Amino acid sequence: MRMALEVKEVDQTQDDIIKASKFKFKRDMEMFRKLQSLKFTTSPQAQSEIQAIEMSKTSDALTIEFGFDLAHLAKASKHFNLESNDELKSFRRIVIAQKESEEKAEFDRAQPPANVIGMIQEEGKLLGEPQYKQDGTMTFDYFLETSKIVVKHTYNQTKDGLDEHAVARRAAIAEGKEELFQ
Repeated sequence: MRMALEVKEVDQTQDDIIKASKFKFKRDMEMFRKLQSLKFTTSPQAQSEIQAIEMSKTSDALTIEFGFDLAHLAKASKHFNLESNDELKSFRRIVIAQKESEEKAEFDRAQPPANVIGMIQEEGKLLGEPQYKQDGTMTFDYFLETSKIVVKHTYNQTKDGLDEHAVARRAAIAEGKEELFQ
């Protein structure tokens, strides 16, 4: 079956391929969101494996929805020169802008509030002048003291969310839905 799809001639219309391309872009955005949520908790190798699985799922979804897979979509896109198609360029720009907006929102959400930054700075000032070694790095003791301040405030900012996540994860495990947290 796969072999038959790989050698299949492009017999779809350009509009069909544009629709399939938009479908793929939307799936790519979903994959991006999934990988974003794993960025800080999953190794790069595991992320690559998840991305490969998600691409395979996208190919399967294309086959179900449009009757051809990712390889054929790439071939058809080249056939119709869709890299220069204004409609797809515009759609791609929208998807990229949405992705960048979500990344910025995630970054902003991860930033400590201004009052917390102020508290960290005030506690840091109590340590006195920064102490540096000849190589320009902080002395071990000074680094340790500044790290304690950061860890304390990080804990205070994240403890409630981590506790809520643990409760939800344990409930999912008890219900046999552990895959929700993988």
